Amino acid sequence: MERVNIKDTHLQFNGTLSDREVTDMIVLHHTGGADIDASAEEIDRWHKNNGWAGIGYHYVIRKDGTIEKGRPHWKIGAHAYGENWHTLGIHLSGDFSEAEPTDAQIESTAMLLANLCTDYGLPMDGEHIVGHRDLMSTDCPGDNLYHEIPTIIGKANWYANQ
Repeated sequence: MERVNIKDTHLQFNGTLSDREVTDMIVLHHTGGADIDASAEEIDRWHKNNGWAGIGYHYVIRKDGTIEKGRPHWKIGAHAYGENWHTLGIHLSGDFSEAEPTDAQIESTAMLLANLCTDYGLPMDGEHIVGHRDLMSTDCPGDNLYHEIPTIIGKANWYANQ
């Protein structure tokens, strides 16, 4: 299986982040509100302005398919209230209530999921890879990304077996 290239952003966090002891689910998110190509650094600033330690997502996937590091993958995230203790958060940049995720984002997400699910021993299915709205009342990750999740999972399975 091919390993994805993940751009290190060298983000610094305020305070101490707690280690995640269990990882049994991956949650997909979008920017929402505006169809912008937000970077991990931008999201980190937004989240710090909310009084958080830093970016709440573990990975950010830009419109060109670039994958950027967010919060360290072994730390508890801040992306799905009440569910952070056991989940990894992946943010795809864009407003997928209006726009479509790019082909590059779909492929990078699938490849990242193949890597993460293999690393954490997670099945690549709709019980373990979910949209934010599956966990709480929100429109996130937007209908246009949400409806692509089965395709992304299928591609992740394909990548995992290459």
